[in-house]
Amino acid sequence: MIIGKWRLIIVATLSTIVTTIAVTVAPASVMANPWPFDGWYPDKSTHSWCYHSTAGSTLRSYIPGAMNYLYNSTTIPGIPQHATCDTQNSNQDGDPATDVVWKQGNLNGQFGTAPCFVETASNSTHCDQRQITIGVNNIESSEYPHHQYIKTVCHELGHTAGFDHYAGFASPPAVPPGGVLDCMVSGNVSYADNPAGSWTWQYNSHHLSHANSWWP
Repeated sequence: MIIGKWRLIIVATLSTIVTTIAVTVAPASVMANPWPFDGWYPDKSTHSWCYHSTAGSTLRSYIPGAMNYLYNSTTIPGIPQHATCDTQNSNQDGDPATDVVWKQGNLNGQFGTAPCFVETASNSTHCDQRQITIGVNNIESSEYPHHQYIKTVCHELGHTAGFDHYAGFASPPAVPPGGVLDCMVSGNVSYADNPAGSWTWQYNSHHLSHANSWWP
C-alpha cells in the first residue's frame, strides 16, 4: 500500500510538472510577431496613398521616401499617389478606397496610429484603407525629432502592410522577429543605442517576407 501511495504521489507530481511546463511555454507563441497586424489583412492590389488635408508640410516631407522604400523592398505591385483621398470601397463608388491616408493630429502622448478605416467590398477580413495619424506635437517635443519622424512614419506604414510591432525596448526586451532591430519596434528612438541608425527606416527580413509572400 505504501508503494501504491508513493506511485500516486509521483504520478501527480509529474502531471503538475507537465502542466506547469505547458503553461510556461505557451506565452512564447503569444510573444511571436504575428501577421497580419490587428487581424486585418491588406488587400492584394497596389498600395495607393494620399495626403489628408491635416497633413502639414513637415510631415509630408518624410512620407515619399518611406513609400518608395516600401515599394523598392517588397513585391507590392505599385504604390501610386492619389491627388485626393477616396474613403469608399468599390461597393460604394465603383473603385477601391485609397489604401493609406496620411494625417496628423493630437494623439495624447502617442507618436502614431494606423487603424483600419474601410474594409474591402469583397472580404470583411481585408482592409481596404488604413488612416495613419501622426502625433506631430509629440514628435516635435521628443529628444530626436528628425529621427523620430523617420521611425514613426516607417512604423505606421508597416502596419498598413500587415507588419506587427514588438516590445524591443521593454525590460526585459523582446527579441526582434528575425533577430534584427527595425522600425517596427515600439517606442522612442532615444531608447536605442543608435537613435540615428538605419534601423529607423528599414524593415527586417522577417517583416519583408510577410509582404513578399502576400503580394505575388
